[in-house]
Amino acid sequence: MRWVTYLSPSGGGTRVGALDDGDVMGSPDEGTLDRLLEGGPAVLEVAHGRAVEHAIEIIVEPETRMCAPVAPTALVPLRVGDREMEIHPEMVRGVDDAVLSEARTAHVGVAALTVGQGEALAYTPACLWLDATGDAVQLMLGPVLTTADEIVGGAVEIATSVDDKENGRGRIDLENEWLAGGPGRLRGLLTVFTPALEADDELFVDVGELGTFEVRVGSQV
Repeated sequence: MRWVTYLSPSGGGTRVGALDDGDVMGSPDEGTLDRLLEGGPAVLEVAHGRAVEHAIEIIVEPETRMCAPVAPTALVPLRVGDREMEIHPEMVRGVDDAVLSEARTAHVGVAALTVGQGEALAYTPACLWLDATGDAVQLMLGPVLTTADEIVGGAVEIATSVDDKENGRGRIDLENEWLAGGPGRLRGLLTVFTPALEADDELFVDVGELGTFEVRVGSQV
């Protein structure tokens, strides 16, 4: 199953949607994706079926304004290369939000969301932005949250590029100890680092089966 949280064109609020054949199917269920995930795979499957069969609105995916799939309420633990850090929830954004002008390098990887005893249930691309001094300024999640059963081979390939010129590449094993059983309900493993970027550079991020997105550094759109 693939899920998103998006900005609804009817009403302007955020809504949960299920992806189906390139379309975002607005869920008739109230509440957040976080709440659905708490119910585990069985609840998610039933909710996904309701969204596909009884969508309250249908939007073509490329035309959908995406938000971060989940909105954390606690610090988000990250492993960034050899560093470990925690990101405040207020620093979490979606990939359709503006990249802050002070952002200079992107550290890309995967965030895992767990339920119950810590079992990883779903994954989403994660992009941590650092300023020129190496301090974290923003964590982007999304656009899509993909459940573990959709991932073939248990790993994802990651590549980043600017103007079709690759500037980062790596691979993440989703069974990695940090993702599979690390701290926090939402946690990230970031292994691909870009060189310094300039304002207006358009960074394209490909996280394999978890999806792609493109952002402009310093964009206020």
